[in-house]
Amino acid sequence: MRNKVFIWIVSIIVTIALSVSGTLIAVNAPILHHSKYVIEFDKDKVDFSSIKVFYEVLGYLQSEYIDGIDMNKVIKGATAGIAASVEDPYTMYVPKKYMKAMKEQSEGNYIGIGVIITKPTKGDGTLITTVYKDGPADKAGVLPGDLIISVNGEDVSGINDLSYVASKVRGEINTDVSIGVYREVEDKQYDFTITRTEVNSVEVEGEMLEDGIAYIQIVSFSQDSAYEFVKVVKELTDQGMQKIILDLRDNGGGDYGAILNIANILIDKQLITYTVDKFNKKEEQYARKGSLGLPMVVMVNGYSASASEMLTGALKDNGLATIIGETTYGKGLVQAVHTLSDGSGLRVTIAKYYTPSGVCIQGVGIVPDEVIKPLDKYKNYLSSMIPKEDDVVLQRAKEILEGK
Repeated sequence: MRNKVFIWIVSIIVTIALSVSGTLIAVNAPILHHSKYVIEFDKDKVDFSSIKVFYEVLGYLQSEYIDGIDMNKVIKGATAGIAASVEDPYTMYVPKKYMKAMKEQSEGNYIGIGVIITKPTKGDGTLITTVYKDGPADKAGVLPGDLIISVNGEDVSGINDLSYVASKVRGEINTDVSIGVYREVEDKQYDFTITRTEVNSVEVEGEMLEDGIAYIQIVSFSQDSAYEFVKVVKELTDQGMQKIILDLRDNGGGDYGAILNIANILIDKQLITYTVDKFNKKEEQYARKGSLGLPMVVMVNGYSASASEMLTGALKDNGLATIIGETTYGKGLVQAVHTLSDGSGLRVTIAKYYTPSGVCIQGVGIVPDEVIKPLDKYKNYLSSMIPKEDDVVLQRAKEILEGK
C-alpha cells in the first residue's frame, strides 16, 4: 500500500486506519461497513493523532448525541473549518446562500436596505460606514456610524463575518428586516424595521467648491465605480475643474478591476501596484498613457482600506497627490473568489500587493504626508457625519491646493 494516511468517509463512518509501510494499525472503533468515499492525506504532513481525535469525536456524536447528526452538515462544517484553519480573516468558505450577496456587492446592484458595512477598527461587530441617500435605511433613520448588533432578533454583535451579516440583512424584494443598532455618539440603541428594495448604489459623487477646486468622493469600489468616476470627472471638467480633492475616507475597498480603471484616469504610464503570490511570482500593473494631470489632495482615515490604500499608495509614490488625514487601515492582501460545484464559494487570499515604492501595507497602513485628526468633538464620528464647516481635513485640503 502507498505511504499515505486514508480517511474513509462512509455511509456509516466507524473506523480509522493508518497505512504505514504496508501495515494497517487499527483504532478502537466500530467496524467499517459499506465504504463509498476516500480522502487521502500525506502521512508526513498529517499527524495520525489528529485523525484519531476527529473520528473519536465523530463516533461519540453518532452513537450518543440525542438528536442524531446529519453527515452532510458535518462535511459542510468540516469544509468551513478547512478555510478557517489558515487563520486569515479574509479567507473563508462561503455557503451558497451567501454567495449571491457577495456577488451583488461587487456588481453594485442588490436587494437590501442601502448601506455599506465594514469591520470596526477596534472590537467586534459590523459598522455602517455609508447610508445611501433616499434609500430604505436612510428613510428609516439609520445613520453612518451605527453598529449593527442584531438582525431579526439574532445577536450579531460578536460576528466578524461581514458576508454573513450582509446575507441576513438582504433578502427578497419588498420583505421586511428588523435590525438593532448601537449609536456610539449617543450611547443609545435603536431598532428599525426596514422594507428591502432594489438598491442601485452610487459609489462616486462630486461637486465644485471654490477657486476651481473639485471635491470627489468614492465611497466604495464596485464594477460600476469606474464608469461613475468618468461621468463625475466629465461633469466637473465642464464646470471648470482645475484641482481635485479626492475623498477616500471610510472607503473599505472593493473590486480590484475598478481601482485599476480609476487609476488609469489619474496616472500616466506609471506603476500602479504589483502583487507577489506564494511562489514569489510578481505581477505588475501599469497605467495606460494619459491622465488628468491636475493638482490633487487625497483624504484618508483609519477606515480607508484595501483598494482605497492601493489607489492612495499609487498616487503618493508617483508624486501625483498630497495625502492627508489619518493612517489607513492596513489591508495589503488580494483575494480570489471561486464558485464551487454546488454554488457555494471559497474566498482565498492569493497574494500580497505592494505600492510602487515596494511597500506592503498589510497590518501597517499608509501614513499621510500630513497627519490631521478630526476635532475632538468628532473623535468617534465617521467623516460623512462631520459637518463640512467643521471638517478640518477638508479645510486643510483646500488650503494646500490654494498654496497656503
